[in-house]
Amino acid sequence: MVVCEVGRGTNASFWHDKWTNRGPLIDLTGPRGPGVTVLHVDAVVADALRDGNWWVNRSGSRNRLITLVRKCLPEAAPILSSEVEDIYLWKPGNRGASTAFSAAHTWEALHPQGEQVFWHRQVWFQGRIPKHMFITWVIARNRLGTRDRLRGWGLQVPSTCILCNVADETRQHFFFDCSYSSEIWSFFCSRLQLIPPVLF
Repeated sequence: MVVCEVGRGTNASFWHDKWTNRGPLIDLTGPRGPGVTVLHVDAVVADALRDGNWWVNRSGSRNRLITLVRKCLPEAAPILSSEVEDIYLWKPGNRGASTAFSAAHTWEALHPQGEQVFWHRQVWFQGRIPKHMFITWVIARNRLGTRDRLRGWGLQVPSTCILCNVADETRQHFFFDCSYSSEIWSFFCSRLQLIPPVLF
């Protein structure tokens, strides 16, 4: 999450700092990069500039690592003419680079939010009962230990529904297609004047 904005290139590590659009060059070339390009592993950006240009531009080699490094390098002129020092910036995730550190932005970058689902307000609402909330969430994610899932894990259990003992026990059957479940839905929904759901 640390990027380097190169000024004169006297502090930024050529191989290890994230100063190009492609990230640290050592990650692209691997440990062989410094040896093949003949630029020391501890070199700074300024060490790679010779006679007004990047040192690799003087090489006629067609080695793929040298070609890769050459394609990653920006224009040399702005660095050669710069009078400012290199600065390091904090860049969490897709946010813009900044000199200020933000713990909140760093947390968001390390723990990105998942895709919002249509049923989240039916599970996570004020006044919810934790046990009901957890079970509903597990069911919505299709992670409930129904018999079809248990058999998928290799457990030797009967496949038929524990309530009606007629069809295979799946999430859909257990909560909606089972005759026993249908009676429960009908009982409560009729008193609330609602239509029982048929699909999760």
